[in-house]
Amino acid sequence: MNLPKADASKRSAREGLRALLANREFRLIWLIGAATNTLRWLEILAVGVVVFDMTGSAFQVAFMVILRFLPMVLLGAVTGVVAERLNRRQFLIAALAVMGVSSLVLAVLVLNDQLNLWIIAASVILNGLFWTVDNPVRRTLLGEAVRPDQIGIAMSLDTVTNSMTRFLGPLLGGVFLEFAGLGGVFVLGSVLYFSGLALAWLVRIGSEVSRVARSSAGFLAFLSDGVEVLKTNRVVAGVLAITVIYNVWAFPFVSMIPVIGKNVLGLGPLPVGLLVSAEGAGTLIGALLVLVARTGNHYRRMYTFGLALCLIMALAYSQAGSTVPSGVFLALEGIGAGFFAAMQAALILLNTPPLLRSRVMGLLSVCVGLCTVGFLHIGLLADWVGAQNAVAISAGEGLLMLLLVCWIWPEITQRQQVG
Repeated sequence: MNLPKADASKRSAREGLRALLANREFRLIWLIGAATNTLRWLEILAVGVVVFDMTGSAFQVAFMVILRFLPMVLLGAVTGVVAERLNRRQFLIAALAVMGVSSLVLAVLVLNDQLNLWIIAASVILNGLFWTVDNPVRRTLLGEAVRPDQIGIAMSLDTVTNSMTRFLGPLLGGVFLEFAGLGGVFVLGSVLYFSGLALAWLVRIGSEVSRVARSSAGFLAFLSDGVEVLKTNRVVAGVLAITVIYNVWAFPFVSMIPVIGKNVLGLGPLPVGLLVSAEGAGTLIGALLVLVARTGNHYRRMYTFGLALCLIMALAYSQAGSTVPSGVFLALEGIGAGFFAAMQAALILLNTPPLLRSRVMGLLSVCVGLCTVGFLHIGLLADWVGAQNAVAISAGEGLLMLLLVCWIWPEITQRQQVG
């Protein structure tokens, strides 16, 4: 009989957001993500606009994003293993403290007229190092703070918040660039990082290190355990394959939004910020739809459909040629991104044994970091055939790869067991 599962589903639906927000540990870790993700999207826009103004090169814009994600490729899996062997709470506190101080130093350098590409590159690499902590540390802590049947809605709420910051961040970035320059962006970054640090200090969970992590097993043995999951768990392998497609062929097109906005549509920093915010608003709507629907059994299908919608709308945006249709297509692309993002970490946590979660979340960070390949690909294409054609080619390739992955791992479109 399915009565226990039905009862759990009804209980989860009844408690919903109220139960999550009443959970002190969840609330603190969730708010840390809200603060740091606001800065993430704010800085992506700000750096893109400033670098393009300084160099006039779409490839240089894409290269800065490559530098931002490179630490995920090189250190994502390592961070996952380290996070299981150390105190995750202290790990998060140390990372936030380092980023707060670094942002303050960069602000002083910029405000003293020492701005150059090297300083900008240093800032994006530092932010990339911090991003490697999010999946294996903060989001894993988020999963630990709730019951197993709440993981889906918890990750959906975290994605809704991230989507809201994806909308507000570029808007704030446009305003700060217009009136305070890049120095103002770094000052705000320092404030947000130190705010996250204050919240992390209050977190109580994450101090325990598992008995397995304390064992004498070597570092490489822990790393290989995470990789071994991919051989035996086809669902996790399929989820990571979809993640690779999104980050190599879908997500990198965001670096071309400011380029197309300035070159093709003739927009200034603030209107470009509004255009990017349309994509963020769509992401928020998509994540909210997931949160409201609570259709746990369809998590995998929503994940795959979200990627397909992203690629199709990116293709449409590349050929729009005017502001209003561009905003509409970006909003629709954002809805697909919202479906995708809400399901990504939830599917990993739901389909991975608890003792292996940090390691597999570290592998997820590596897959996310592979967007460096995508940004290099789209940046070179943009210098060769123009930004519009580069986005169209990348989206077309991604759709072909999506069909291939669905054929190899049909499990990714099957029903998900929740609870």
